[in-house]
Amino acid sequence: MRVRLFGEWMLLLISALTLVGSGLPLVPRALTAARLLAVADNPPAIATIQLPRVLTLERVETEIDAAIAAEDDDLAQSFLDLADAHGVAVDPDRRARVAAMQSEGTYRAARAFAAGAATGEAETAAGLAGVLAADLSGLGDIRDIAREGPICARGETCDTLVLGLATVGLATNAATIASAGAATPLRAGVTILKTARKLGRLPAPLAAALIRMVRAAVDPEAVRVLIRAGGRLDAAGLTAAARSAVRPDALRGLRNLGGNVYGLYAAAGPRGVLQVLGIARTPGEIARAERLALRFGTRTRATLKLLDRTALILGQEFAALVRTVLFALAWVFGLALFCRQLGTALGRRLWQRPASIRLKPMSDSVVTIAESRHGRDALDCPEAGRAEPVGIGDQSCPSR
Repeated sequence: MRVRLFGEWMLLLISALTLVGSGLPLVPRALTAARLLAVADNPPAIATIQLPRVLTLERVETEIDAAIAAEDDDLAQSFLDLADAHGVAVDPDRRARVAAMQSEGTYRAARAFAAGAATGEAETAAGLAGVLAADLSGLGDIRDIAREGPICARGETCDTLVLGLATVGLATNAATIASAGAATPLRAGVTILKTARKLGRLPAPLAAALIRMVRAAVDPEAVRVLIRAGGRLDAAGLTAAARSAVRPDALRGLRNLGGNVYGLYAAAGPRGVLQVLGIARTPGEIARAERLALRFGTRTRATLKLLDRTALILGQEFAALVRTVLFALAWVFGLALFCRQLGTALGRRLWQRPASIRLKPMSDSVVTIAESRHGRDALDCPEAGRAEPVGIGDQSCPSR
C-alpha cells in the first residue's frame, strides 16, 4: 500500500515538473500569438507587437553601419528614429556620422535629379523627383513609349507593363492639370510603379497583378496606333492616341493602387515606397503598407528592414502562431488533468474512512443464531420450499 501511494505521488511530482518546464517558455509565446491573431488585420499593431523581439542595440548598430556604408542616409535616420521611439540608446559617434552624411548630400541630390529626369530610373528622393518632373511634362512617358513600342511592334521581347503604364500616365497628364491636382495620386503612383519596374524591384506576383490591371484599362488596338505615333516622335499624336487607348471605366483598380503608392511616397519617402514595392506581392499588401507608413512615418523603413513582410501580414508566421496556440491548449488540458489527479490523491489522503467505523465480519455465534432462526421460520411456514428468500427475523409467511 505504501509503495502504491509513493508511486502516485512521484508520478504527480514528475507531471508537475513537466508542466512547469514546458509552460515557462510556452506561455509568453502563446500570449504573443494570441495578440497577433487578434490584430491580424492591423499592420501597425502587428509591427508594434513584433518589434521588441528583434529591436536590439546590436541589431540597430549593425543596420546603421550598413546604411552608412551604402550611403543610405534615409535608412540610417529611420533606424535612429525607431531606436529613439523604443528607448534604445545609440552612441553619439554613429549619430554624428549620420548627420555628416546628410549634410554632404547636396551634390549627390543634384546629380540624382538630373539622372532621374534623363533615364527615368531613380532610388533617391532627388532622383525620383526628377523622374516625376519628366513624366508630368509628358517627356518621360514619351521616351518610354518610343523605347518599348518599336520593340513590341517587331514581335521581340519587350516590357509591356512599362509600355502600358507609360500610356496610362500620358493619358492622365491632361486630367491632372485640368483637375487642379486631383488626379495627382494616380499620375504619381503610375510613375513610381513604372520606376520600380525598370529597377527590377517588383516581385513577380505583384507584376502579374499590375499587368492584369493595365490590360483591363488599355485597349490593345489603340496601342498599335500609339506605337506608330511614337516611332514618328509625334508628341501631339502620342497624347491623343494615349487618351483614346485608355478605358476610364476600367481605371478604378489602378487608381486605387496609385493612390496607395502615392500615400506611401508621402509618408515614407521615395526609398520607402520602393522598399515596400520590393516586398509586396499583391495590391492589398501595398494598401496595408500605406496604413503602416501613416502610423510609423520615418520609422517605416527601419521597421520593414527588421520585419520584412511580417510587418504587413502574418503570412508564414500564421502556421507557427496556430501551432503555438494549439500547444498552449494542450498544455492547459494537461494542467486540468494534473489538477484532477492531484485532487483525487489529496482527497484519498485527507478523507480516509476511520478504522473504528469500518464494517467487521460477523462472528461465528451470530451466524449460528441466524441459521437457527431461519430454520424455525421454515417449519412455521407451510411454503418453506418457496424460492423467495426470507430475511433474518422475518416472522411472516409471504402471501400467495
